[in-house]
Amino acid sequence: MKKCLAILLCVVMLFSFAAVFAFADDETAETVTVTFYDEDGTTVLATVAAVKGTSPVGPPNPTKARQDGDPEWEFKGWVDANGNEYYRNTLPVVNEDTSYTAKYAKMYDDEDNITIMSFLASIFERLNKIFVQISTYFEELTKSVQKLIG
Repeated sequence: MKKCLAILLCVVMLFSFAAVFAFADDETAETVTVTFYDEDGTTVLATVAAVKGTSPVGPPNPTKARQDGDPEWEFKGWVDANGNEYYRNTLPVVNEDTSYTAKYAKMYDDEDNITIMSFLASIFERLNKIFVQISTYFEELTKSVQKLIG
């Protein structure tokens, strides 16, 4: 009887805490606007609202291609109004409306030969995509096996 009463008391306390946090007067977090431009500085790639004092999450890496469709430029990161460069999605904390401009690096030299660094970067990016797909597959497989085992 004491165990049942203790368990019941714990459950009531958990629901009480959940209710307090769910219905508490949560102050609305102040947000700032973060605008992401393409390298021309006028084409808006994305506009996001970020909570003041946090790092914003940028849009997916933009692409820039040659006219024949082969990738000539590789996205390197974002540049702020002061010229500070940030690699991919490692953006700093924002406390006011901010904008970033995409930065690209040429993947081919003047004779249209791919540079070794760009070549290696493209291989690692493809390997990373494959790894993400494989890990997602194994996560789903693990969940299915756990359901079967019970």
